[in-house]
Amino acid sequence: MKKTKAESLQTYQQLLDAALEIFWRNGVTRATLQQIAEEAGVTRGALYWHFKNKEDLFEALCERHYAAFQQRFQEEKLNKAPDVWQYLRESMLDLFLRLESDAAQRKFCEIMHYKCEHTESNQTINALVNRYNRFCDERVNRALQLCYEQGRLPENSDMELTSVYLKSSFIGLLHRWLERPQEFGIKGTAEKIIDAALETIQRGAFVTHRAAK
Repeated sequence: MKKTKAESLQTYQQLLDAALEIFWRNGVTRATLQQIAEEAGVTRGALYWHFKNKEDLFEALCERHYAAFQQRFQEEKLNKAPDVWQYLRESMLDLFLRLESDAAQRKFCEIMHYKCEHTESNQTINALVNRYNRFCDERVNRALQLCYEQGRLPENSDMELTSVYLKSSFIGLLHRWLERPQEFGIKGTAEKIIDAALETIQRGAFVTHRAAK
């Protein structure tokens, strides 16, 4: 019997949920399509009807879990924000709050940072990870550039150093919390660290030169 569109979509979502669990438990390299099919409760044939291979499945998982970031950092939304600096702050904080409230998002983040082993058989997966990382970098860089154009950054800001510092602050906190989530609540801590990082930038810690006194 031919599956309905709703049934097909349900199977697709089940496979993504199963892939998330298997990648998180076993690591991407050791995960197999058979394990994913069994976790989803479907046949290998059903899996192959939706996905060509493990890499195709991993990319679909990335598309699902990067959707919130992509939506917030769309060019149109950034351009329309009356205060991009405040919009950037709220967006960064929102991403941390999602990790705390959404177990699936947190598992995906752990997969991206800890479970994509750098092996010869995993090169395509790592290329996908690098592609999404570059996309995130480009979007944050664009937001910072708009902040500069709106006069929210010092006139002689070194934009490259500014970007590196902000991302390092974000990723450093992210790694610390993923490793020890019981150590501190992310909401209050993230807000304080993000605000401290933004204040450091605005105070002119990263400018191309300083005026002589």
